[in-house]
Amino acid sequence: MEIRNNDPGAVQYGNFFNYYQFSDATERVKLLPDADIWLPALDDGESQGDKPYFILDVGCNCGVLTQLMHKYLKERLRRTVKVLGVDIDPRLIQRATAENESPEDVSYACVDVLDDAAFESVKTYMKENDLQKFDAICCYSITMWIHLNHHDQGLRFFLQKLSNLAELLVVEPQPWKCYQKAERRLKKAGEIFPLFLELKWRSDVDLQIQKYLEESLDRRKLFESAPTKWQRKICFYR
Repeated sequence: MEIRNNDPGAVQYGNFFNYYQFSDATERVKLLPDADIWLPALDDGESQGDKPYFILDVGCNCGVLTQLMHKYLKERLRRTVKVLGVDIDPRLIQRATAENESPEDVSYACVDVLDDAAFESVKTYMKENDLQKFDAICCYSITMWIHLNHHDQGLRFFLQKLSNLAELLVVEPQPWKCYQKAERRLKKAGEIFPLFLELKWRSDVDLQIQKYLEESLDRRKLFESAPTKWQRKICFYR
């Protein structure tokens, strides 16, 4: 998980140790929708009740956005919000755990979601909390790293796996120019993404992700945020 050529931006899996120094988590949270998007529509007479709202935050890095999202949703949903943040880098998880402001509601685990053995810890969390699905699974700016390291079929498998476990799926895809920048930085450090030239989802990758979610996984987009400063949109699918 180390950086290459002393360039903190030359990473293979997107595990930037200083990520939130150049990506303001507070501004990202401002783009999130209100409670009506996060909650399922109810039939007349139904109630959301007061049971906890469970979120899986995939690629949580050091937990800064995870903590802000927890606070944001707790205020808007007016109920207990439980978050499990997972990341592939143990150093980032160690930092997130050490800086956890809400350990009673927020927990972290080092997990590669495409590794079945590692993913058992997520399944254990679900069993302990009697969950068939998470209320929401969030994938903020990580689809590119899955794509670069696992090809088109790996990204499709990733989206399908999480979709099967989520009532609401939140995806913030990186546009193609981000791929090109990541490839340039890694190449400058003397390495490459071996699958980069083989990818079929390329210049319109964000639209391909939306098409796959809607047409193959039968999801409907409920909300699309204004673009971040990196021109990424946070999309909500139910």
